[in-house]
Amino acid sequence: MSPLPLEGKGDVAEKALRSAIVNCILTPGERLSESALTEEFALGRGAVRAALARLKASGLVSSSARSGWAVAPVSASEIRELSAARRHLEPLLCSVVLDEASVQRLKALAEMHMALTQRYELGGDIIPTIRRCEREILELLAARLGMPIVAGWLVDLWDRSVRLVNFFEQTGRTRLVPASRSTLVNAIIDGRKAEALELLATANTALETYLLDRFLESEAMVGAKPARRNPGKDKAGRISQKSTTVSRIRTL
Repeated sequence: MSPLPLEGKGDVAEKALRSAIVNCILTPGERLSESALTEEFALGRGAVRAALARLKASGLVSSSARSGWAVAPVSASEIRELSAARRHLEPLLCSVVLDEASVQRLKALAEMHMALTQRYELGGDIIPTIRRCEREILELLAARLGMPIVAGWLVDLWDRSVRLVNFFEQTGRTRLVPASRSTLVNAIIDGRKAEALELLATANTALETYLLDRFLESEAMVGAKPARRNPGKDKAGRISQKSTTVSRIRTL
């Protein structure tokens, strides 16, 4: 997860490709062609190459001399790696020093998150809005750590986690229940560190359980490599769901 410097067009390319991967427009295991990505996303070849290098450092793509670039596949080992890393790094969020502006913003986000989750319990498809609110809460806390490298690692971990949740929700019927982030915010602001740590641990356990359960239920194969997409058919963000070959996972 070593950060690689990106500026200008390379940064734009990295954001565009990261979004496509996290939202599963570029699907797990999919082989990536620099020339095809250049055309599909209207980016320069050098910017695409720099973006792929950055995304490899973030754990979202892989590369090999024989196969070239590919989106990271779904695997049990990745789920466990993400869970372990989040359990190790996220507790730092409970010790952040908040200025008054940050406290007020967090309180507003906490109120919004609570209102949204109450609406979710009554029905309706507002999960994306809830998750955007949750992500803003987490990123605000990470920004207040005063540790840019650690904050960057956390962003990568959150993006990788969201990618897996998106994949399983798009290929199955079970959705991940939102965590109690409003309660977390209030515990951090009030200095109730033990409670905040417990809330983070509970959320991470729920996420890991969801991902592993969905992984066992799915037809995702470790190292599966779906066929190349036709870039012209996916520019609108519509995902063509493809079933992959079934392989019983021996690592579980």
